[in-house]
Amino acid sequence: MVRGGGAMPMLLSHSPRPNYHMVVFIERDRKPVEKANVTMLYKQLAPRKGTWTLLPVVRMHVAGKSLATTHFGNNVNLAPGDYEIIVVVNHNAPTDFHFELGN
Repeated sequence: MVRGGGAMPMLLSHSPRPNYHMVVFIERDRKPVEKANVTMLYKQLAPRKGTWTLLPVVRMHVAGKSLATTHFGNNVNLAPGDYEIIVVVNHNAPTDFHFELGN
C-alpha cells in the first residue's frame, strides 16, 4: 500500500501487531473517490463487549496500481469475535456494519 494522506499507517512493528486491514472503498458515480473526510470507529460485541475505538484513517492505494484502488482505513489488531463498525464520510449520516471473525 502507498500512503496518500491522513494518519500514519500502523506498521507490523506496532504492539500489538496488526493482523487485519480494515478499510472502506468509496465511490461516486461508479468512480473511486480520491479525497474524503473519513471517520471509522469500531468495537467488539462478543465474546467480550469492548469500547468504541477510533481508527486513525489513512488514505492509500495499491502500490503499482492507479488511484482507482484508493481506499481509506488502517491496519488493526482484532481478536476472534463479533464486531460493529461505524463509518462517516464527509460528515454525512453514519453507516453501521457488523462482521464476525472466526478463530
